[in-house]
Amino acid sequence: MIPEPTIDMGDLLPASATRRRITGDTQFMFQFYKPCIHFYAPSEQTATYMNKDMLYQSLVVALHGCPLLFGRIKVNGRDKSVWIEYDPRDCNLPTLEFQHLDTTTYEYFKQEGFSYSAARDKGLAMPIPDGTISAAEGMKQRRRQPMLMVKVSYLADGGVAIFNMSNHVAFDGNAVFSFLAHWAECNRRIGSGQLQADAMCKLAIPRELQTYATSLVDTVADTDDNDGKSNSSMDHNSIWEEGGLAEISVSATKTPEEIKALINKRVPDGERIRSCVFSLPLAKLSALSQQVRNSGMVGPDERVSTNSVLTAFVCQCIARASTEAQTYAAGDWTVFQTMDMRRALGLPPGGLGSPVILAECQATYAEMACTPASNPLHFALVAKRIRQSINKYSRDYLQHGMRWMNRAYAQLARDGVDAPWQRFWFTALNTNRRAVGLSCMDRIPVYGADFGAGRPAMARSINPRPNYVISFPGPPASSAAGNNNGSSSSGGGCDYSELHLYVSLESRAMEALMADKSWSALCALICSES
Repeated sequence: MIPEPTIDMGDLLPASATRRRITGDTQFMFQFYKPCIHFYAPSEQTATYMNKDMLYQSLVVALHGCPLLFGRIKVNGRDKSVWIEYDPRDCNLPTLEFQHLDTTTYEYFKQEGFSYSAARDKGLAMPIPDGTISAAEGMKQRRRQPMLMVKVSYLADGGVAIFNMSNHVAFDGNAVFSFLAHWAECNRRIGSGQLQADAMCKLAIPRELQTYATSLVDTVADTDDNDGKSNSSMDHNSIWEEGGLAEISVSATKTPEEIKALINKRVPDGERIRSCVFSLPLAKLSALSQQVRNSGMVGPDERVSTNSVLTAFVCQCIARASTEAQTYAAGDWTVFQTMDMRRALGLPPGGLGSPVILAECQATYAEMACTPASNPLHFALVAKRIRQSINKYSRDYLQHGMRWMNRAYAQLARDGVDAPWQRFWFTALNTNRRAVGLSCMDRIPVYGADFGAGRPAMARSINPRPNYVISFPGPPASSAAGNNNGSSSSGGGCDYSELHLYVSLESRAMEALMADKSWSALCALICSES
């Protein structure tokens, strides 16, 4: 079902049409929406600053500077290139819904560990659009799906829950949370009388929302001449495999049906995928990082980031649990960590698109079967190798990869493939092989949305994908209003003390993980999702 538009922008509707080509950097990313729910504790300020009229007015003001959130996805019939276009005469308006829950309270969700499934069951969430839509009817449907959908729930005890969901091509994780912080700032300004809701917005748009003019396609324009020969000085065959650049592990050789079978874990009858959220104190992670630095495996000029140490720990634990539960046969593992290409390409952070790759490396069975305590050298070696897999991505290397993606896409279009964007996928996400990885979101402003009643007490999302762990920052140490600096580093200026790990595994592997002494020494279960 397509939500009906509920926002009237009036005079604040952006007047100028705009468009951005997205083919080449996000062609396999715009097929899904990522949801999140922010929970706000009851307070006097909640009723004052988060009432329906003020939230509506401030969202209109915030949206004024983000025209592509009113855009539609369009496909060029000739070359199948994909664009996001905003036309004032054909707006794809975001939606904003409000509801009051007479019996469901903030305290209930707190007791449930702010479980996303509990929130969904109580009606706080909206249905997530299908990400596997067919080429024939799907793009027509996707064109009508709002780029942004928001639902505000007023709870019986005065708490508030704000659900948001955006098309990943318009906003990646950093951009969507930056937009929520911008909306919240507009709301505070209106509430304090500093900004008139019916005037043109004069509040500066955050830098993460200003980079719509930048696209990886422009940065890595195809350098083929008219004869189809590459002008690149790099040897095309020396670093490539059939599916593309080997370490980036992007492939365009499968059909959508084949990809769907590969990324959805086949489980035995009676088994199911179980999703849980765990907390990991930063102090314990810091001790692991220090152990790596003291191991003798890291040179004085080498740097192994905390995120690489976290990836090594999480992947070791999941590999051991999966082997013990026999959900995967014993053997070597592929380990990956997500990487944002913008920094390596010299581009500003944020903005249009989702230029993320999965940086892969290999780890032996012996390296993955040990623990940081039983074999500190193996653990340090895995963490170092993960970091090295990211360090290799120079500007030239990544540009070469993007050129391949553009050429592969163009060839599929020339071959008559209706929906080339459905042929691209990360092979590391093949759940039918031994592969495990981590996406670190702890440096984005997840808790930056202070509408005037303080920062959210908790942010909760979902991660249904097996063997692909997502790391969120935990809740801020203080939710007091006015303590957020809006920075996109360190969780949006919030001083948090723990990470929240979203883990999905087969149920018997999850049981083995929770029984693992190394895992339970560092991680505690917060909630179990259905």
